[in-house]
Amino acid sequence: MASDVQVRIEDGLIISALNTPGGGVYEWRDETANEIERLAQAAAPINDPLNELHRAPRRGLYKASFSWTRVGSNGHRVRAHIVNSAPHADIVEFGRSGVVGYQRFSWTVWEGETKVVRFTSGRPGQHILRDAARYVLPGHI
Repeated sequence: MASDVQVRIEDGLIISALNTPGGGVYEWRDETANEIERLAQAAAPINDPLNELHRAPRRGLYKASFSWTRVGSNGHRVRAHIVNSAPHADIVEFGRSGVVGYQRFSWTVWEGETKVVRFTSGRPGQHILRDAARYVLPGHI
């Protein structure tokens, strides 16, 4: 016995099934963002306490400041926005150039003593978040 059944599956239904909670793409995005965040936290440096005696301590702040959120989609894409909200995150990630002006800081080389210095050298970026993303997403970025 033959029957005449037609099934119509719209593009939007497939996208919705993949990109909503429980969908394959949705779950992959969450797993990927969690893994990038985990690796970045594991690789994040923690300052030596002697380097911060001149200010309020913030040891471990960079390491503790990674987070991610789901970003709205146009239906065809799902995204994760991964950030580090520590005030000095840009310096850790991208580095900084040398400073000609006066700076007051403590340093391990001085055994934590605070001094005022006129010239300081730059520091290279450590690229913690970038490297975590490259490890988790090889060939994608």
